[in-house]
Amino acid sequence: MTSTRAPRKTRNTSSPEDQEQAILAAAGAEFTEVGVRRANMDEVATAAGVSRSTLYRRFPNKEALLLAVANDLYEHGMHRLEHAVVGLGPAEAVVEAFAEGAVMISEDPLMRRLVLTDSEMRGITSAVTALFIDMVTDRVAATLRDAGATMPDEDLHHAVELHVRLVISYLEIPTTEERQQPDAVRALAAKYLAPMIW
Repeated sequence: MTSTRAPRKTRNTSSPEDQEQAILAAAGAEFTEVGVRRANMDEVATAAGVSRSTLYRRFPNKEALLLAVANDLYEHGMHRLEHAVVGLGPAEAVVEAFAEGAVMISEDPLMRRLVLTDSEMRGITSAVTALFIDMVTDRVAATLRDAGATMPDEDLHHAVELHVRLVISYLEIPTTEERQQPDAVRALAAKYLAPMIW
């Protein structure tokens, strides 16, 4: 069996910020290839071109590293969703965000593994699930407000939180492959979810 791990890199002498990005990229590749349980911190340090002490100084354990990778993935995902809905009204933004989210899950191997296929991910991050829901809800509600939503803040927040919880449930217990396609997700969102936002 041939390994697909990145070749070992020379020592990374970049700035701390660049080293951290290299660590996150290396960790993302490691989690994608072997999963959370089998991921090796020494392999991450080697691939990132940093010493074990540098890695552990920034991320004292695998859980801290995983949460940092997940947060980085979340930020990139939110930026992509926000870009996808620029210029759209609130109902259209809901539909497009759901469709774009379906594309991200299907195209990004790390996101797919962490969200859909790696049971270790759920166990490690269960303690922060409520915080994640609050973060996403606040961010999406603000995006929909910018898109022109006029409903009261409390109603908007509750509607978006329902959407977020539905998405989590949908991802944890996937439906058929056909219903995960962007067009199917777009139709579902247009029929059932968009009418909740005004």
